[in-house]
Amino acid sequence: MTRWSTLLLDDASLAQMPELPVDDVLRHADVVTAQRMKPQALYERWEKQQWSAQAIDLERDRVDYEKRLPRSARKALEESIATFIIGEYTGLDLLAPILTGAPEEIDHLYLGTQIADETRHTQLMLRLGEEVLGLDPDPKRMLVQAWNLCTPPHRALSRLETEIIREVQERPADYETWLRTVALFHLISEGVLALVGQRAIVQSLHEVPLLPGVKAGFTAMCRDESRHVSFGLHALRQGVREGHADAIRDVIEQATPLALAIEEGGDVKDSGTGATMRSLGIASLRRQLRLIGIDEKFADHVVGLTERAAPAGGH
Repeated sequence: MTRWSTLLLDDASLAQMPELPVDDVLRHADVVTAQRMKPQALYERWEKQQWSAQAIDLERDRVDYEKRLPRSARKALEESIATFIIGEYTGLDLLAPILTGAPEEIDHLYLGTQIADETRHTQLMLRLGEEVLGLDPDPKRMLVQAWNLCTPPHRALSRLETEIIREVQERPADYETWLRTVALFHLISEGVLALVGQRAIVQSLHEVPLLPGVKAGFTAMCRDESRHVSFGLHALRQGVREGHADAIRDVIEQATPLALAIEEGGDVKDSGTGATMRSLGIASLRRQLRLIGIDEKFADHVVGLTERAAPAGGH
C-alpha cells in the first residue's frame, strides 16, 4: 500500500491532488527521504513533477473563506498562509547564495530546480494572499501585512536565516559555512517548519468539502518539499561523514527552539495520534537527525532545549 500510494502522489496531476488519500500525502516525504536519493535522481523527479501555480482556480476558495468557514477557522487559515507568504518568499530570496556556495556541479543543477520551486510557491502564496485573504495585491505591501501577522518566534527565525545566509555570502567557498546554511534552511525551515505546516493544512482540510484550490496547492507543495528535504539530508549526511557534525549541530541548536516555538501555537490535530504540530515537528526533527547520522543523545538535548523554551513561545 505504501509503495502504490507513493507512486500515486508522485504521478498525480494538480486536478487529482485534492482527492488523494490524506494519510498517503502525510507520509509521502518520509517515504521519499528514506530512499536517500542523490541530487541527479532528485533533478529527474523534478522534471516529471511540474505544476502551475497559475492553473489553480481560487474562485470557490474565496467564497468558502468569506462565507462558509467559521471565524476561528478563518483566523487559523489566515495565520498559516501569512507564515507561508513570508517563508516561501524568504526561501526564494535566500537560496541563491546556497546555490553559489554548493560544493559540486550536480548540486548546482539540483538547486536551480529548487529556486524554480520556491518561485512557484511564492507565486501561489501571493495569489492566496490576494484572492482568498483579500490582502494588498502589491507583493511588497502584502509581505509587510503578512510579517505583521507572524509570531515573534517566526520573525526571530527569519532573522537568524538572514544572518546565516550573510555568512555564506561572505565566504561562498567555505564548505562548513555552506553546511550550516543547509542545516538551517533545508532541515529546519523546510523539513521541520514548512513540511509540518503543509501537512497540517492538508490534514485540517481532510473530508472538508471546502477550499479545493488551497488543498491542491498545499498537496503539490508537500510533494515538492520531499525533494527539497531529501537534498538537504543528502548534503548533511555527507558533511557529517566528512567531520563537520559539530558545525551542523551548532546551527540546529540555535534554530530548533525558534522553529518549535512557532509550531507550539498550532492547534491542528492529527486524527490518528492526537499529536499537536509541535510534537509532529519534534518527530520530524528526530527522524531527520537519524537520517544524517547525528546521534539520539543530541536529539534529546535539542528537544530538551525546546521544552524549556516553550513557556516563552510566541503567544
